Amino acid sequence: MTSSRFGRPLAAAGLAVVAGMSSPRAGAVKVTVSLPMPQKIQTANIHKILVARFVATDHPSVDTDREMVAFLKRELARGTSMQVLDVDPPNLPEQTPEELMRNATFWKHIAEENGADLVVSGRVSFGTHDRSGFVQEDTVSPVTGQKVRETVYAEREDFELRVNLWFFKGANGALLYEDSFKQSQIYEGKSNDPLQAFFDLMDRLKPDILGVLVPQKRQDPRTIFTD
Repeated sequence: MTSSRFGRPLAAAGLAVVAGMSSPRAGAVKVTVSLPMPQKIQTANIHKILVARFVATDHPSVDTDREMVAFLKRELARGTSMQVLDVDPPNLPEQTPEELMRNATFWKHIAEENGADLVVSGRVSFGTHDRSGFVQEDTVSPVTGQKVRETVYAEREDFELRVNLWFFKGANGALLYEDSFKQSQIYEGKSNDPLQAFFDLMDRLKPDILGVLVPQKRQDPRTIFTD
């Protein structure tokens, strides 16, 4: 890791949803409602989960395969009632992702070898991109006290995480569910910590990933007309 500090995320990159009510105009009220989201896989017969290795792109500062496996093992253990097997993740055969997804024999084999009811694997890609450039910035003149808009050069980095998850049935190695997730964030400066950015982006994906196995709640805005 070459960085010494972690930059502040740009405000425009992500907005938090605030629960509560507001009145944008007469006769209407905005509220935030909590909607139940059922899990994607029926888990009645799933008791033990095996997290295998991932097909991962190379990053100069982050071992994306290792960090992805560690994150999944930790969060699945915390966020579900199932047992996440504490074993070294099995290596994957040298096949294309498409071939791997169809290789039921392999997934059944490692499930039987470890006593797993469900095997989780997939693809993960983590990248860093330079987003430096000239931007408009509002400043206050120390002489007049008036707001002045200036064009300044700003150093910025964009971190992007793409995750494609595969869930295989241990009994026969069949693919039960497959889904893709993506998160990105722009940070100020050029000395940001890539590993911290990886963890931040994974934290954002955590509800969606856990939602495959555990019911979740989603916060959605609604407008109620009162007149």
